[in-house]
Amino acid sequence: MEWGWNPDTVIAVATFVAMLAATAAGIFAGISFVQMKKQALEAEKQTAHARQQAEAAAKQLQWARIDREREHAESVAAWTEFEDDNLIVIVQNRSYAPIYDVRLASCLGTQGNPELYYAARKNLVPPSADRGHIIDPAWATKANIDDWVSRHPKNPHPRVDLIFFDKFGVQWRRSQNGRLEKFPNESEIPKEWRDAQGKPLTVKRDSPR
Repeated sequence: MEWGWNPDTVIAVATFVAMLAATAAGIFAGISFVQMKKQALEAEKQTAHARQQAEAAAKQLQWARIDREREHAESVAAWTEFEDDNLIVIVQNRSYAPIYDVRLASCLGTQGNPELYYAARKNLVPPSADRGHIIDPAWATKANIDDWVSRHPKNPHPRVDLIFFDKFGVQWRRSQNGRLEKFPNESEIPKEWRDAQGKPLTVKRDSPR
């Protein structure tokens, strides 16, 4: 038997080697695909976890801000007193920051029908001492206070409706019954506030304080 160069043998060997290479490449590709899929799933889990953490942190910050806003607003109150037979309005700001565009009305009616008369407006009320800031009420209140006093001789001090902006730009209203709630920014003066004649009051933001 003579050994020599046989084209068919070479082709067969080359074909076999190519098959082995293709098989190895297929196996390697399969392993790589599985690894890539695992890595992609792991990255997706990490992304979802990071997103959940970010959302939780955002909610915590939001609630913390709401708490700070509420704490600031809770520190503001207003009431009336008589000084030398003259009615005065007192605004007390026990917070650490000023309040802005402060608007007040006196309640010269009942709980069911409060009859709120315009009392005052101030650009700014800084943090107050224990006494608070004394404000001379507007004519709308003065013109109607005598009738109120005559009907309430034992408790002549009318309650106060108060609206203001806090340092965060949030507008609040502490109603004459003491309830504190956010007041829509687009609403400047409540429709139930009255002028001296008892008509609905409209006041521009740039009006004199």
